[in-house]
This record gives sequence, structure tokens and C-alpha cells, in this order.
Amino acid sequence: MYTLNKNNVALACLISCLLATPVFASAEGQSDAKPVKLRYTLWDRNQLPGEQQLVNEFEKDNPGIKVEIELTPYDQYFIKLSSAVGGNVAPDVFWMNMPNFQQYVKNGMLEPLSNYLKDKSAPKLDDFVKSSVDAYQYQSQQYAIPRDIDAIAVWYNKKMFDQAGVSYPDKNWTWDDLKQKSEQLRKGLDKQSYPLAMEFSSGQDSYFNLLLQAGDKIVLPEGKTDVANDKAIAVYRDVQGMLNAGLIQPPGEMEASDVFQSNRVAMVYAGSWWALPFSQNELIKDHIGVVPMPKMAEQAGVSHSLAFAMSAKSQHKDAAWKFIEFMSSEHAQQTLATGKVVIPANQKVAKEWAEGFKDIDVSAYIDSLAFSHKYPTAGSNTAKWNSILNDGLKKVWTGTDPEKVMPGVAKRVEREMQK
Repeated sequence: MYTLNKNNVALACLISCLLATPVFASAEGQSDAKPVKLRYTLWDRNQLPGEQQLVNEFEKDNPGIKVEIELTPYDQYFIKLSSAVGGNVAPDVFWMNMPNFQQYVKNGMLEPLSNYLKDKSAPKLDDFVKSSVDAYQYQSQQYAIPRDIDAIAVWYNKKMFDQAGVSYPDKNWTWDDLKQKSEQLRKGLDKQSYPLAMEFSSGQDSYFNLLLQAGDKIVLPEGKTDVANDKAIAVYRDVQGMLNAGLIQPPGEMEASDVFQSNRVAMVYAGSWWALPFSQNELIKDHIGVVPMPKMAEQAGVSHSLAFAMSAKSQHKDAAWKFIEFMSSEHAQQTLATGKVVIPANQKVAKEWAEGFKDIDVSAYIDSLAFSHKYPTAGSNTAKWNSILNDGLKKVWTGTDPEKVMPGVAKRVEREMQK
């Protein structure tokens, strides 16, 4: 999952300056040390136990290499990482995400991995979800190896459907079906409940998917966008009409996932990272299901993937690659699947993640990977144009005619994409 915040928007300025403050532990004086010490940086505390388990296994198999995990909260992660690179104290291996990838690769911060991938023991990129592989390529070079991937699907509350006398959605449903069920649910539910919720503060959870399903690309060649064309305007008006009719929870009231977990919304667009929390929530776990997003003009959706990257300034590149190779192995991917927090990016292993949920069928997420598009990125500051787009759509969701506001928003988005 990628989270947009003000720190992401400001990050491009920080990277261009390459601050020299050594915020990560210094690696000086270790080039001759035995054993080699690698520093591996990540941001998710929930995944730390699984990562430590894999590090322990790697060290056992490679006694000449020690790996120190450094945990930095996401809100500070890329700011500190950029500063560390500028101060020549960057970690050897670190998590990378799609929105920040272009900034890092264009500033020479990432080591190209294509030559390493020629080794027989290297992970086979064909085994990974294609959108996740493509997202970390630049000028015909692979700069990071996908670690995990996510997808968006629609969860539904069976009790609320039963209460309203509405049939459950299935994997073959369409956008028209969703609207029809929403209208039926509106009639059968109390006024404090909603048929549908989306997290409008994040395009990944909502409107990116709708635009892709309508046939748009969001990011076009040469820094152009289609977020204000006729297809996009039709999507915005459709959603606006559903909001006005009380079919969708108004944005900003409560987070969509929270409302769903309180049994106050019948359907919610939610990322695969919610599968584990939903399945463990005593308030809902016994009466929920999940299906792929409804089809519009085409079946599509957005997927984001984290990846393993190597610092271009690492003093231990061979050892760092050996670690990345291990962490990208089928065995390591199976360990991710067992934890059920994230979907492994390796297609051979991804199904094992779904099989780990014994009481709820979450295979809709795995099925969705077949038609997933990589998270849209462009220019040196994806977070900036993402924020511009989101701010423009806030006006649309609250009643402004999209034809009046979105053409201007699109021009501002394009200016950022072209930087």
C-alpha cells in the first residue's frame, strides 16, 4: 500500500538537494570488516518479525554476512533515506515504492540490477506479476525486485444485504449491477447506514480503479494525462450522482474501512492489506465476503508493489545482491504468504496467501492481479500531481460540475508530470 501525505509531496525538493545529515547509522570503516555487515531498511513494524526470521535464515546460510534491520516509520522513511544517501550513509538494501522510484533512479541513488539478474541463481522476473516488474524498470534496466503486491476488491456485509433483501454480488457483476444493488440497499437500510463506501482520499482505493475500468490510462506518454477526457467526466458524474442519492458514504465523514468494520456500510472498496484485519474482526468476520471490483467498459484495477532496491553507493554490492536474491526467492515469498499481511509478488506463491485464510475466500484479490495495472507514476514528484488531482476531485465530490473544474486540474497535473 502506498500512502500519500505532505511529506511525499515535499520529498522531491529534498532529494534534489541531497541533504548530508547522517540520519541512518554510519557504515564507515566496515569495508574491511569481517564478517560483512549489511544494513537493511524497512518501514512496517507489523512485518518486522517475518523479516527478522528471514534475516536469521540468511545469516545461517551465509556466515560471512551479517544483516542489521533498521526500522523507520513510513512518514519519515523517504525523507531520512534521501538524507542518508546525500550523507553517503545509505543502507545497502531498502524497501522502495512506486511513487518514489522515479525520483531515486533519476538521481542515481539506485544500483541497476540487470547484470545480476543474468546469474542462473537469480530470481526469474517472469515468475512475478508483470505490473510489479515493469514498475521498477527505467531505460531498459531493472532497478528493484518486487517483494509484494496488492490489489483492490469489494467487500460486502451479508447481514446488511439480507436485511435489505438484496442478493449478494458475484465475480461476474458489472458497474450497473453495483448501482442497482446500491439503490436496493438504500431502500432497505436505515438512514444511518450506506450501501457503499470508498476511500476518496486515495486514488488507489477508489477513482484510479474507476478510470482504468472506463478505459482511461491516467498517465499518457510525454507527461500527458486523460483525467479530464469524456470517459473520465462520465465516471465523475456517475459517482457524483451516487453521492447525491445517498448511495455512497460522503467523503471525509469516516474512513471507509472503519465504517465497514462497524457494520454501517454494506459494501466497501478495500485493498488486500485489509484482508487480515477484516478476517480477524469479531464484529464482522462471520458475515462478510469479497468479490472482484465490478466491470465497467473493461476489467481493470490498480496494483502497487513494494520492491527490494540496492544503494548505488553500497560498499558491499555483491553481498547486498546475495541478500536481495535470497529475499526474492520462492522460499522467502512463501514466508510472506504465511504471514498473510501482504500478497507475495511471485505469481507461483501468491495463491498460498489466499489459501491461508481458512474461513473467508479472498481469492478475488489473486484473480484481480491478472488484470492489474501498475500504480500510476510520472515525473519527478508523483505525490505532487496526485495531490493536485485529489484536491480537484474533492470539489467534484461535493457538487462542482467536473467539466468546469477538471480541465484546469488536468493542465496542472501535466505540468507536474513533465518535471
